[in-house]
Amino acid sequence: MDMMEKQLELESKYKNSAINIIKKQYLEAEQSEQLGNTPLGRRIVSHEFVQCRDTISTFISKCVTPKRGVKPAYYMLVEELCGLFKDDAENLVDIITGTTLSMLLSSNKNRNLNHIVKSIYAGLRDEIDYALFSKSLVDKDKELFSVGIDRRVQATYRRAYMQAVQRQHTNYVSYNLDYNLSAEFISVLLTLICETTKLFTLETSREGSFLMPTQLLLEGWTKNIDRLCLNATRYCPCVVPPRPWTSLYEGGYYGELLSPFLKLLRVHVSQENRYTTQYLKKLSQIDLSIPMKAVNAIQATPWKINNQVLSVIEKIVESGGGFAGIPYVDEMPKPAVLPSQPTEAEIKEYSKIMMPYYKNEKRRMSLVLRSFSLINTAKEYRDFKQIYFPYNMDFRGRVYPLTQLSPQGDDIAKGVLLFADTTGITEEKQIEWLYVAGANHAGVDKVSYEDRIEWVKENHNNIMASALEPMSNRWWADQDEPFQFLSFCFEYKRLQEYVKEHGTCVGFNTGVPIAFDGTCSGLQHFSAILRDSIGGKAVNLLPADKPQDIYAEVAQKVNKVLEEDARYGTLDTQAFDSSNNEYLKLGTVTLSQGWLAYGVTRKVTKRNVMTLAYGSKQYGFREQLIEDIIKPDVLAKGELSVFNNAQGQYAGYLSKIIWQAVSETVVKAVEGMEWLQDVSKMITKAHNVVTWTTPAGLLVQQHYMETEMTTVQLRVLNKRIRLYKSIPTGNIDRRRQANGVSPNFIHSMDASHLQLTICACVDTGIKHFAVVHDSYGCPLSQADLLYKNVREQFIKMYTENDVLEHFKSEMQSLCDKTLPQTPIKGDLDIDKVMDSKYIFS
Repeated sequence: MDMMEKQLELESKYKNSAINIIKKQYLEAEQSEQLGNTPLGRRIVSHEFVQCRDTISTFISKCVTPKRGVKPAYYMLVEELCGLFKDDAENLVDIITGTTLSMLLSSNKNRNLNHIVKSIYAGLRDEIDYALFSKSLVDKDKELFSVGIDRRVQATYRRAYMQAVQRQHTNYVSYNLDYNLSAEFISVLLTLICETTKLFTLETSREGSFLMPTQLLLEGWTKNIDRLCLNATRYCPCVVPPRPWTSLYEGGYYGELLSPFLKLLRVHVSQENRYTTQYLKKLSQIDLSIPMKAVNAIQATPWKINNQVLSVIEKIVESGGGFAGIPYVDEMPKPAVLPSQPTEAEIKEYSKIMMPYYKNEKRRMSLVLRSFSLINTAKEYRDFKQIYFPYNMDFRGRVYPLTQLSPQGDDIAKGVLLFADTTGITEEKQIEWLYVAGANHAGVDKVSYEDRIEWVKENHNNIMASALEPMSNRWWADQDEPFQFLSFCFEYKRLQEYVKEHGTCVGFNTGVPIAFDGTCSGLQHFSAILRDSIGGKAVNLLPADKPQDIYAEVAQKVNKVLEEDARYGTLDTQAFDSSNNEYLKLGTVTLSQGWLAYGVTRKVTKRNVMTLAYGSKQYGFREQLIEDIIKPDVLAKGELSVFNNAQGQYAGYLSKIIWQAVSETVVKAVEGMEWLQDVSKMITKAHNVVTWTTPAGLLVQQHYMETEMTTVQLRVLNKRIRLYKSIPTGNIDRRRQANGVSPNFIHSMDASHLQLTICACVDTGIKHFAVVHDSYGCPLSQADLLYKNVREQFIKMYTENDVLEHFKSEMQSLCDKTLPQTPIKGDLDIDKVMDSKYIFS
């Protein structure tokens, strides 16, 4: 079969796969009576909600208005509910409207009126009980209860949890919604909704009464499903070079995966946002030759599946998984069993043991599905001599693949990919880059090149054993990037055989990408822009005998403060929170000792330091510490964790120390961030959005606009959901514009550096690229050339462009006030970057 014909066949297959996934999801939702909880169902509920709420609100008001004559029995129920919700009548109307409308839409399989009334009754009962109980709690308990409910996935667990918490609050009596009165009331509600929406009609026959969808709903539903299928997309790797990008709207694919939604730039077009419309017009008028040339070169790179690594992965899966990053395939044994008639204490202990288990199981299943998807795609493409991955850019110019399996994927994805159609090395010294790459994949990347090469030589036997029998010799699986390292092992073994046969390594050819990674690239760019010699040294802009490790440097400074606090800090005291609840406020002696016991290493400080240049501040540091360090430790150790019961205090304490340490290390970066934010605030105050041009010629615009968000909380088949409706106001979101400018500006700089570097490499003969933002990869035989180009373009970009002055100049045209002067530059000699071995290593 012709390869273009095969490409069109694959595009059709992946398009149909996406359509079938949508159809299957809606079929399953229909069979389980959960159509109201699908995206389309929620959209219909959201669309009809306001009108139905007004109708039901009017009806309820009439119910509680005194009048003569005999009242229907359900009036008593309405009056009772209005009394219970006297301070929150609007919430009661929302509960009744949302639950009734959602249940009505969900009951697609069984439309018997009696069945629908029962399901609506159950939903109302639980929702009203939840609202009343939550209302009775103090703020702290209310938040804990809400989090606990949201963590339960199945309805039975959520209701059991609510009842367990209610039992702990002996002063609360669970609300019992009378079924007979409710049934009559619900019947009236259904009539009102049918009359208001025109989506359902009541039909009566010998078999009983049924609520059936009207033709309007059926046609609208079918039309929307068809639209979802039309727009459904699942992008696939290509077996021919992807269509080159020639404009914003032309490129990528050839057949059924061509779509009006697929653009060179990932920008959401909103008719309500006049700034976006103007921006797209400008983009079509400016010269985008550099970004296009770079993206086209990256997506024209030929790859192939590494069948040796893929075979090992298949064997690991067949054996049940559980090592080298492959999750266990089967469910893990349950750590506890609940007795048939458990006591409350046994239930509590069981829940304590099982909660981490279910969390880990959920994570395991997610990893299994992701891993299997990558593996199955690799198996599908394993017999093609060359495959390709289409790319486009985000609004900052960062280059991303369209497919899940890609050179920007995780270790599994990268491990199963090799460059295709590469050439052999021409000098023996070039082989050293292969050794460096191997050490890097093993995590031995904080030492000199010489030490990395020596590490490979010292581990010759381990590497050879891993390549010969990877399933029995699992040393490779313990390395930092196991499958990329295994790929190196296989090539290392081939190299030994090649040298034995030819007497030299000259001519040896490998598809393993040789990558050069930046060191905390955000801070590298800020240090270069502001000529910060102190920060520049910390992130390897200056020559050194071995790579600098800014994360370890900050960790060292933090530990000095911790040791000082442990000796001379403050003691624990009793304090009161905002709700006047007493708690133990830990002193710096306890907090520092806790962190010293845990151990503050570069791993603890890494994310904080890395995200500084992207706008993260002390509060952001705190949240990152909770998410990355503290919560996992508490989950693993429970009450034995030093952070148990005081997570916020430990995170807040250390985040302050890290902020001080990193601010001392990269002073100019903090100044640059603040200047960008100050300018952004002035621009938005002048009713303009922040817009700038990168050194590569891409016009970047922040599209953050204010929206009015209406939120409705419902219960659909006993599952709490929230419906959000976002309405654009046409106003600029000043807060997001200011907060986003630092990360977006720096991302646009590293994207510009990448684009300029790729174009320079193309001009010097390199045709293979493996790139991930600040990581540059090419074949072994051209590594020296890339090593040179990436440094030259970094220097050139910041000597030929004063990017902050240019940013100020562009912003000044959007502001009627004089903008502040750019931060004063330091004494860094940017030309020394050329002699820095480890700026990209």
